Amino acid sequence: MKNKSIVVLMTLLVAFSILMASCAAPTPEVVTVQETVVVEKEVVETVVVEKEVMVEPEGEFDYVAALKGKKLASILSGPVNDGGWNTNAYLGLINARDKFQMDIAYTESVKVEDAEQILRDYAEAGYDIVMAHGYEYADQIAAVAREYPDVKFIQTNGAEGGIDNLYTVTLSAGEGGYFMGRLACELTKTKKIQWIIAEQFPIMDHHVLMAKQACEDLGMTDIEWSESYVGSWGDPAKVKELTKAALEQGADILITVADAGDPGAIEAIQEEYDKGNTDIYYISWSKDRNNLAPEFAIGGWEEMVDQEVEYVLKQIAEGNPGGHFSIGLLEGANRINPFYGLVPAEVEQDIVDLERQYLEDPTSIPNLVVRTDL
Repeated sequence: MKNKSIVVLMTLLVAFSILMASCAAPTPEVVTVQETVVVEKEVVETVVVEKEVMVEPEGEFDYVAALKGKKLASILSGPVNDGGWNTNAYLGLINARDKFQMDIAYTESVKVEDAEQILRDYAEAGYDIVMAHGYEYADQIAAVAREYPDVKFIQTNGAEGGIDNLYTVTLSAGEGGYFMGRLACELTKTKKIQWIIAEQFPIMDHHVLMAKQACEDLGMTDIEWSESYVGSWGDPAKVKELTKAALEQGADILITVADAGDPGAIEAIQEEYDKGNTDIYYISWSKDRNNLAPEFAIGGWEEMVDQEVEYVLKQIAEGNPGGHFSIGLLEGANRINPFYGLVPAEVEQDIVDLERQYLEDPTSIPNLVVRTDL
């Protein structure tokens, strides 16, 4: 009986095993497929080399080290105390002496016919840099520069750009004319404005043109502009004569560009003031003349020759070749001087706003043409 029970139990276990096997998940068939894939591959060998490198921080160029002890000489078209163009050049020389520790020399009131020999004398005397201050010396400095290729030459108001050792630099033409022209047009009551200029030259021609353009841009097309030429940068008597003639013809705005001759204009206007005719304005050019006539001389347009000279000296210090360079209001080489409370507040504000607008976007005054090639 016991053996029979064991047989039955074993039979049941076998049956259960068969049942469980039939219920299990089928084992998946794994099929291996061999496929050959061709891959075009460029093999680049990269070699990494670690190396310690000392990197010096980039600093400003040492202009003092490059210019210290060098000798700079200049010829000037007038006296250093003319209060204008030549005074500004003198200040440029002083700046070179004090800022860059250079040795300086100059010759005043040099006539065009004497310029070439004096420039040559400076070169022969061992001066490293020789400057001619004025457009009138263009032919002379170009000739001497070619003779002495190892000497650097500078000409202010020059336009030559093809001599490696000659650096010509101008103050951008047109900005001053436009801003001072707008000021003059807003101030005039007689609608007669007079320029008195020492000598005619392209840069001033363009300033005069832009002054007229400024009036047109204001819609003031009935302004009568006049220009008189003195024939000299140091003739206050002639400037006074021309100023008196302009006043007699009704001009009430005077702009003089005559350097040592400028005081002649101020003297003529002062005489009118003493007679009670106080509706006259004098607009300074090159240098602020308000100290000569606080009652009627507006600060006007300043030409900062010291910035011109410094700009070119830096070009030389850096080893850059010569050529033609032009800088102006945007570069800080020109500026509008104070009005000293002499003009209506709304007029002053207009000029100040226009200057700010121009500095932010030079293209914002579409009819202002700035010449850098003169």
